[in-house]
Amino acid sequence: MTLFTQRQLIISLFLILSSVLFTSCEPKNDENLVPSYLHIDKITVSTDFQQGTNSSSITDAWVYIDDQLIGSFELPATIPILTEGKQNLVVRAGIKLNGISNTRNAYPFYTAIKREVNFVKDSVINLTAAEVTYEAKTSFPWTENFNLSGMTLDTTSKSTVKLEKTNNLDLMFPEQDNEYSGIVTMTNDTSIFEAVTVEKYDFPGNGSPVFLEMNYKVNQDLVVGVFYLTSGMKVQRPLIDLKKTDEWKKVYINLTVPKYDTPNATDFQIFIGAQKDKNVDEAVLLIDNMKLVHFNTSK
Repeated sequence: MTLFTQRQLIISLFLILSSVLFTSCEPKNDENLVPSYLHIDKITVSTDFQQGTNSSSITDAWVYIDDQLIGSFELPATIPILTEGKQNLVVRAGIKLNGISNTRNAYPFYTAIKREVNFVKDSVINLTAAEVTYEAKTSFPWTENFNLSGMTLDTTSKSTVKLEKTNNLDLMFPEQDNEYSGIVTMTNDTSIFEAVTVEKYDFPGNGSPVFLEMNYKVNQDLVVGVFYLTSGMKVQRPLIDLKKTDEWKKVYINLTVPKYDTPNATDFQIFIGAQKDKNVDEAVLLIDNMKLVHFNTSK
């Protein structure tokens, strides 16, 4: 075989192989891969008087189709759904546990949104009126919104400053019909603040969730935790440091762990505290809408 013929053969084989590879890599129009879309702009909360504020910080939607988890999606979201026709849709409201971005979960105390939805391929379904309420078996053993004449938090002997109320519109939590917010002001570098719930509470055991909800705006760290009795000893357990924020924020603080790892613990009291940051000229701690939340196990 001549050199020219060899080159022709090699070129021919290369062209054939390239043609086969190109053909095999061509995209195929698979109808099964064309999704429907679900758009969720936001999820809101509706409450009654006994449940306190409807303030929330729902960051995610946990989406289920026919009891199968599709995923968790940060809101607002347009979610591809690889199905069509009438489907049972369930959406659960998701939060950041302790305000931390990488610890997200569906909040157990909010009801699920349940709809029958007719999905159409390559079309967007908007989830309108995406509103949740508290589950019927949710208990609120303690709430404090600072609107009543007295307060259910009291400073401890360690505290050198008072917990007071403010009705200054520039300071208080911006909510309709809100009359007061809690305020602590610390100007002295040796200032210490600590307040604890007047009443004591029993938390459910067996890993049943217990949370503290609250709104806050602070220009330095604020510690939140619990006191409890165990084996005749009083224990103080800090659980979270709330960081400086120039805006009011809502946080869901997980209080489940102390009862879970100390099953015999009783007489829980919630505390908040701070020591003035020397780098802050005047420490101002604003709090509102505190709720202790767990399930009523008797229901």
